Amino acid sequence: MNARSYGPHIVQYPKEYSLCAGCTSCEIACSLTHDGVVGPRYNRIFLVRGTSSMIHEVAACMHCSDHPCYEACPEQGQAMTLDANNMVRIAEEFCTGCGRCMKACVFEPARINLVKSKVASKRSAKKCDLCAWRAEGPACIQYCPVRCIGLSSNPVPEYSPAVAQAPDGGQ
Repeated sequence: MNARSYGPHIVQYPKEYSLCAGCTSCEIACSLTHDGVVGPRYNRIFLVRGTSSMIHEVAACMHCSDHPCYEACPEQGQAMTLDANNMVRIAEEFCTGCGRCMKACVFEPARINLVKSKVASKRSAKKCDLCAWRAEGPACIQYCPVRCIGLSSNPVPEYSPAVAQAPDGGQ
């Protein structure tokens, strides 16, 4: 049994309800929404491809209540902050890209994307922030064409039609 508790996070519904098609729409919507461009270095949600099983998994920050990534950050309070909901946010303009947050992530693969660059000012970490500024909620959920992801606070995904959003954001 998993003793760790989580805040609201992106979950993938059980395969009995919807299978991930591996289309990468979630990654694309995420990077476009946050950075206006598409590419692996901009991902905050990750598609883990099932090479032999052809069953893909979507992985995003689970927003651990004990926030090991925040505790590992040498720039606490500036590069990594806790918001009013006790969720860790990364202020990329202050992040040095040291990678301590990624190493502290308890998940494999880590749910933090470390942007490496020869130019120090371009190094930073990126992680899911649930598109907190968007009234529509997370872009990845809104634009998933097979509706295989949703929002939950439970560690084990549970399907709920009331949680699943239509691709156009409507019900």
